[in-house]
Amino acid sequence: MEWLIQILLLPKRLRFRWQNRNRRKVTESLIKTLKARCDEASRANVPAYIGVYNAGLFVVLLEQDVSAYSEAIFFARSEWHRQFFARGLAVLLHEGATDLPELLGKQYRQWLADLELGPEWIGKLNEIGSQLNGFRKSHAEFLKKVRNYVGAHRDHNASIQLDVMGGFKAIDVYAIGAEFSEPLRHLADFYMQLLTYIHNPVVMLHHVAKTRGRFEATRHSDDP
Repeated sequence: MEWLIQILLLPKRLRFRWQNRNRRKVTESLIKTLKARCDEASRANVPAYIGVYNAGLFVVLLEQDVSAYSEAIFFARSEWHRQFFARGLAVLLHEGATDLPELLGKQYRQWLADLELGPEWIGKLNEIGSQLNGFRKSHAEFLKKVRNYVGAHRDHNASIQLDVMGGFKAIDVYAIGAEFSEPLRHLADFYMQLLTYIHNPVVMLHHVAKTRGRFEATRHSDDP
């Protein structure tokens, strides 16, 4: 039966390769850009830029990993391999859905405020946050179970591990991964716009001048 599945999937796999032929190059280029700018901000010691670039790099790396696991499931040569990759994807989805709201929380919003980004930016971020919260409410229990018993082996009960593995199909996790990719793509779009804005020389110089002015004011207030 597996041979029939492989034959039936061939046209879809060819279509997938064609539709995603440039995605990896675009993602790698964005990672390279974010890493370079994060390093520049670190050398210049500009906390808001460091934080924003670092969060963006995390988002893009997470999206890359989710895509890689999903592609591995789609191109797997057996049900065992599909299940194996699905377990890894479930762990990644659980961790990503937990980490992203923390990463984009109060401190991140303070960095955006320091960069004088208007309420429309916070509004976009809130919409993405709502999507992530909805995802967690729908799938947190299932993903945590797979992560604890099967993926990360937090619980060493092999009998329960087999029961959990037998209770879901790889295609179920694949579909959950596709759902998680929606807010990730929105975050990537958010960052493409954000990078264009904050890398504007006028914006950068204004922020550096404001930060130095704040530092000088604090230093003088501490003088005896």
